[in-house]
Amino acid sequence: MATYKEIFGKGIKNLSSDLSGDAHLGQIWYNTTSNTFKTLLNSAAWASGGALNTARGGFYGGAGASVTDGLIGGSSPTAVEQYDGTSWTTKTSPASATGQRTWFGDSSSAAVQVSGLIWPTIQQITEEWDGSAWTAGGAFPAAYTAGGATGSLTDGIYWQGFTPPGAATNFSATYDGTSWTNAPNVPESTAYSPAGFGTGSAAVGYSGYGSPTQPTTAFEFNGTSWATTNPVNTGVQYGNGFGIQTAGVKCGGAQPPSAPEPLNSTETYDGTCFSIGSGQLGNPRGGGAASGTTNANAFFAGGGAAPVQGTTEEYSSSVQTVKTITTS
Repeated sequence: MATYKEIFGKGIKNLSSDLSGDAHLGQIWYNTTSNTFKTLLNSAAWASGGALNTARGGFYGGAGASVTDGLIGGSSPTAVEQYDGTSWTTKTSPASATGQRTWFGDSSSAAVQVSGLIWPTIQQITEEWDGSAWTAGGAFPAAYTAGGATGSLTDGIYWQGFTPPGAATNFSATYDGTSWTNAPNVPESTAYSPAGFGTGSAAVGYSGYGSPTQPTTAFEFNGTSWATTNPVNTGVQYGNGFGIQTAGVKCGGAQPPSAPEPLNSTETYDGTCFSIGSGQLGNPRGGGAASGTTNANAFFAGGGAAPVQGTTEEYSSSVQTVKTITTS
């Protein structure tokens, strides 16, 4: 049988204090002060970020690549704010003052908001953000709102949604930066306000508003068709997500439909299964905005019904943590 030193390349040392730093990740040692075996691991965690200038909710997604590159809008208010990893700056508002708009984009200077509702009429519009101004994009091909979306300005996908007073759909469509193209239906037609992550040609969608409960269904898009994957652990409405199809994070949301209770739920996805995350949101929230192009570095801001929230949380999957090794 191979020894630990043969496997890892280092022996188990007796130390009076704990190790730290990248060079010691995965190493085991015996702490002579606490009389325990310990190791250093990377784990995920949420940390407090900068406060929004105006607390807000009613989000269906955000835009941006990372903690230092974020953009959000919202339904109450509709004003746009941009995040640099420290503070939020108010930007130009879009021309349309619609609610329940869906956002996507992989950069705070290249984002899209689509559809929306001025009760009882759905606005089949697309607006594009270039970092300084909003311009009209391609007309949205169907009268649905409160759907999920992910991807970039030139490679985006939208799915599900509803028509007033609440008829859900399994519709989906892709966006190339100029026009929308109808795509195959998703394998879920009983919910709206879903969430997801990934690109327009490699996306993951899940959950949403259902009655009497939120579905846990999850599904993947491969650029041609949708297929069911393993379910999420907790079904939510008004949730969010970030990352790529093979390494993503599901976060936040609320349940049940009658009186939504915000959750601090965080789950990770490895391309096959959703698992309860090692780091949970510090502030339970649904209807907030999250974005990030990887599962390592992202943000989640705002959210909630009255009173809406003005806080931001930042996610990192590489927080070094010392763990005590037990036999359990």
